[in-house]
Amino acid sequence: MFFLLFPILISCSFQKKENSLKNIANNPAINKSINIEELRINLYIADKKFTPKVIHNNDGTLTYKYIKKLGEDNISLEEVKERVSLGPNFYKKDREDVINLLKRINELKINNKLDYIDSGALGLWIPSDDTIVIDYRVVEMGSPTFLNVLSHEAIHVAQSCFSGSRNKFPERIGLPLEYSTELNLNLSHNLYSKKSEEVINLEREAFTYAKVEGEAIRLLNHFCE
Repeated sequence: MFFLLFPILISCSFQKKENSLKNIANNPAINKSINIEELRINLYIADKKFTPKVIHNNDGTLTYKYIKKLGEDNISLEEVKERVSLGPNFYKKDREDVINLLKRINELKINNKLDYIDSGALGLWIPSDDTIVIDYRVVEMGSPTFLNVLSHEAIHVAQSCFSGSRNKFPERIGLPLEYSTELNLNLSHNLYSKKSEEVINLEREAFTYAKVEGEAIRLLNHFCE
């Protein structure tokens, strides 16, 4: 048998304590890009805490204790055992997808950095600065969450490109939207309580496609070349 430790629900948005991680942002005055190799290391370290712990009970049975990643449904006992077997490598593909997306962002010369976001958002796209900002907390949430947040903001970049320029306010591309309970819960966050219907639809589009494998890069390639 096993039990779960539940994550905190925090949404991404469109718009100080001492850092305990390694310094994984380069000097923003030079190039405003995240240090990819140090990010890879820190994501690996973060992914370790999502490896289930095996507890040997006095009666000879086993208990599996694990932390759910953000937005994750209940998982089967078979997957729990697979995570024990693979450890942080269970999330190896997610880490590589993060690196590949960041490399494409850098190829397009889109500024990106880690910072503390006071509003509580996990990520921001700032068109006027041509900059994606990811909150430092996201690194500690592991590779799947980091990939989702980075993809979300990259899709906002594509929405800006669709509107005519990366420096313009994003415009909804017009892709089919998801109206699931989970997505509606994200959009009920107080970060969006005073947003217009137009902005809510922009966010819904980004939430819908951030979790589709490869879609963030595809949209960047299509609209921002």
